[in-house]
Amino acid sequence: MLSKYDALLKGVREFDNYWSDVGMSDAVALLDEFTGEEWAALGILLFERPLRWQISCAETLGEAGDPERGFNLLLLLMQVRDSEVTLAALDSINALASDGLNITGKATQLRSAIGKARATAGPAVSRMLNALEEKLPPA
Repeated sequence: MLSKYDALLKGVREFDNYWSDVGMSDAVALLDEFTGEEWAALGILLFERPLRWQISCAETLGEAGDPERGFNLLLLLMQVRDSEVTLAALDSINALASDGLNITGKATQLRSAIGKARATAGPAVSRMLNALEEKLPPA
């Protein structure tokens, strides 16, 4: 499944209607069939792929059937030194937290990423960052 997932994400282009209409759902379905070994391999693959792939990966991890594994990989993606990748990871973490995933154990790491993301955030992104921050325990 990992090779199919990888190939699907390699085909994603910016402003791709197919991706948002069909491809993302297909990618999430593939994630949901991953073995433990494939999840581990994906964690390594994250840093070998281009930014568009990483952003698409972050988008799908927020909808994966295994939210804990998705969350752990999103934390890795937040380490990529690109604001779009970080924002995609934070957005997916916000979705996971909205669905009930406990993210409080990583509050310090998340607050740091939120603070850095605010520097380039417009109004819509700021609202998402505020919503995520509200899900964290008081500092």
